[in-house]
Amino acid sequence: MAELSLKVLTYNIHKGFSASNLRFILHEIKNSLRQINADVVFLQEVHGERNISNNRFDDWPNNQQFEFLADQVWQHYAYGKNAIYKSGHHGNAILSKYPFIEWDNINVSLFRSASRSLLHGAIQIPGIHRKIHII
Repeated sequence: MAELSLKVLTYNIHKGFSASNLRFILHEIKNSLRQINADVVFLQEVHGERNISNNRFDDWPNNQQFEFLADQVWQHYAYGKNAIYKSGHHGNAILSKYPFIEWDNINVSLFRSASRSLLHGAIQIPGIHRKIHII
């Protein structure tokens, strides 16, 4: 069997804002992710849709945050909603250089007021005849 090596990164992007929530830094996050050049990137607190911020920031992307971050590097991605509110939703995303065979957002919430989920995917790596499960 061929030896497999995957470069993996996990990152809570805090909806594209700095830790202090004062600066919108999604473009900086994108540049940092590209420098690391991981095969699979697990992201937490990713806006899937956010109508209010679109008007507040000149550099807010026109597409969903995970699509913006994946642009031209990670051809394959999956997104699962965790928190849904009037102005949009956010959740987890997986960016991958390899195609997804399947993916599913698994609700693991204990309480209605605190939505939690696991984004599970299976990817196929060329030359490897097994699917790789990623969560």
